[in-house]
Amino acid sequence: MSYVSVFTTHFLNAPAENYGILRKLYIDLGLSLRDIAELTDSAWPKTSILEAVKEGEITKQKSMEPLRQKYGVRFVRGKLISHEKEQSVIKLILKLSGEGKSQRQIAKHLNDKNIKSKTGGKWDRSVVAAIIKRESREEQA
Repeated sequence: MSYVSVFTTHFLNAPAENYGILRKLYIDLGLSLRDIAELTDSAWPKTSILEAVKEGEITKQKSMEPLRQKYGVRFVRGKLISHEKEQSVIKLILKLSGEGKSQRQIAKHLNDKNIKSKTGGKWDRSVVAAIIKRESREEQA
């Protein structure tokens, strides 16, 4: 992140004293309150950031970002972009499915290889099934 080194000295002050920096991080870079808190090594707690955002009337434009992003893509600055690592996992899922592996076997294979799911946890048969179904629908379209 290019702004990090520029802003680190300002993190000593409260977020309410740094509306310009907060606006840059929150709106221009599209960081979440959690991302900003992590970026500041918790010098700015999420509650303080939220108060400053409300007080400074810093609002993001309503976006078309889905509430849940599907596996294989990311929503960055208003655009859906392909996530290369997740796309390779999708290809692996489809390959294993094409070889006749069950959804449960595919989930076990991914877990055995320590490949994390979208949420960072273990794979489940239902998630594998949803990905296979979605990908087959997109192929037909």
